[in-house]
Amino acid sequence: MTIPPVSLTATLKMEVSPLESLVDQEVVIVLRGLQPQEKIQVQAQTVDDSGIPWKSYGIFQANGLGIIDLSKQAPSEGSYQEIDPMGLFWSMQPEHSGLAFKIENANFSVEITAFREKEKIASQNIIRFRKAADVKRISIHEDGLVGILFVPPSDKPLPMIITLTGSSGGFGENRAQLLASHGFVVLALGYFGVDGLSSDLQNIPFEYFETAFKWIKRQPAIDSSHIGIYGVSRGAELALLLGCTFPEPVQAIAAVVPSSVVYGGSSGGPVDAWLYHGKRLAPFAPVGKENSTDNKGLDRAYPILMKERFLEGMKDTKAFEAAVIPVEKMQASLLLISGGDDQMWPSALYVTQIQERLKAYKSSICCEHLCYPKAGHGISIPNFPAPGPIYYHPVGKQWFSMGGTIADDQDASLDSWKKLIAFFQKTLKEEGP
Repeated sequence: MTIPPVSLTATLKMEVSPLESLVDQEVVIVLRGLQPQEKIQVQAQTVDDSGIPWKSYGIFQANGLGIIDLSKQAPSEGSYQEIDPMGLFWSMQPEHSGLAFKIENANFSVEITAFREKEKIASQNIIRFRKAADVKRISIHEDGLVGILFVPPSDKPLPMIITLTGSSGGFGENRAQLLASHGFVVLALGYFGVDGLSSDLQNIPFEYFETAFKWIKRQPAIDSSHIGIYGVSRGAELALLLGCTFPEPVQAIAAVVPSSVVYGGSSGGPVDAWLYHGKRLAPFAPVGKENSTDNKGLDRAYPILMKERFLEGMKDTKAFEAAVIPVEKMQASLLLISGGDDQMWPSALYVTQIQERLKAYKSSICCEHLCYPKAGHGISIPNFPAPGPIYYHPVGKQWFSMGGTIADDQDASLDSWKKLIAFFQKTLKEEGP
């Protein structure tokens, strides 16, 4: 049950609407009954599943009518700077930044509080949903597959989207269930880092994904003639490879901060990431060597800049070319999303290479590129607390520079998320001529 608003001043009103909403939906926050021109601090706070508080704030000045409207005003100071109705939500940070926001439940509460000096004058709790209430969540352990299926209500089979995480592994439920809330059946397909599968990104058999396509065809709730794939980072590399290896069942691919080549596994040694029929899909591209004497990555103040190592590896042009993903084999429509300040790897350059290869081979597929020059590697779902440009990798156990800023990544996430949903609506739901 949503807690009713609390006002400690008779004439003061805090209006927050809606009180319950999906995380990609906008919330309007308005304060009325203030003194003209007075300054008020507005805070947002939530607690994640690790018990870590995440907080944000902004200091706003009331207009001549004693009104503060966060959708029309920028804070004079705070955790964000520009006019943004959702600024308090995405700019929430823990005491020790760089950590991931961990939420397992379908929803979480956010407390919005207004302060005059240090006096609390109003507060309101709201609920943010990671998925719509009528979307079913089903754990999948069939035919060797491990995943989580999200099924919205429908009286007919719906298009399917497979979501693929990056080098952190797991399921990536946030993207999957929010996408399902927009009318798609979504399979968050684990391929490593989950119980029953490899703990590392290495020697992943493509027969596993072949099995997934066969499994999808047997599901009555799924329109298996309309399948999309949504991958991020190494998952975007995987999505492109799947579109090349199994072109028939895939109609649309969204690849967020992808690579243009095959890279090796992440077990620390020279090992393949992907195999099919026991053989490597392609030789993996070289990566520049790490300087083991500078102790980078051991402390947040000295993050690893992986982009430099990937660019160094490109200098071996023969080996790099041998690892190129043969995107000309794809039949799916493509949406490629990159960050111009991506410091994990040069995703914008990779996308340019993908586009050039499609052009060179006279590919007829539809390919769109959304490039956000100031964004880094952290392009994700909008309005969700993010770890920021310096990130502690849960698998690598090191600190990495992601590039961009929280604000620039949020701008990219908000714009690309809307366009990603529209892309899948067009390619998977709209009937052709």
